[in-house]
Amino acid sequence: MKERIVSLGILVFALVYLAGSLALKVGTLAQPGAGQFPAMVAFFLLAIAAFHAWRTFRETSPKEEGHSWTQLAPAGIAAALIFYPILLKTLSFLVSTFIVLYVLFRLLRFKTTLISFLTALFTTLLAFILFAGLLGVTLPNGFMEGFILKTLGFD
Repeated sequence: MKERIVSLGILVFALVYLAGSLALKVGTLAQPGAGQFPAMVAFFLLAIAAFHAWRTFRETSPKEEGHSWTQLAPAGIAAALIFYPILLKTLSFLVSTFIVLYVLFRLLRFKTTLISFLTALFTTLLAFILFAGLLGVTLPNGFMEGFILKTLGFD
C-alpha cells in the first residue's frame, strides 16, 4: 500500500512540475527558452512516474507491518516541498534552500543535528555557486547572494 501511495505522489508531482515548466517559454531546439530543459526533465519524469505507478498497481501488495503513514516524516516532506516555492518568493535562495534542506535532513533523521546543519549549509552554498556563479542561472537574490558572487568574482 505504501509503495502505491508513493508512486501516486510522484506521479502527481510530475504532473505539477510539467505544468509549471510549460508556463515558462520553451522555445525551439535552435533557440531554446528558459523552460526547455525543465520541460524535458518534466516529460521524462512523468513517463517514468507513470510506468512506475503502472508496475506498482499491477502487482499484488503483500501485507505490510510496522510503519504507518501517519508518521511525521512523510507529511513533513510533503509540506516542505509545497512551501519551498513560497519561501523562494519571500526569502532569498540561500535562506529558503537551507531551511528546507535542514528540515528534510532532520525529518529523515540524517545523522546528527550538527551534521544535518553542515550538510544543508554546504549543499546550499555549493548549489548556489554552481548554478548562479558558474552557470549564470538567475536565482532569487538577497544581500548574501550578492556578497558571495562579488567575493568569488562572478559579479
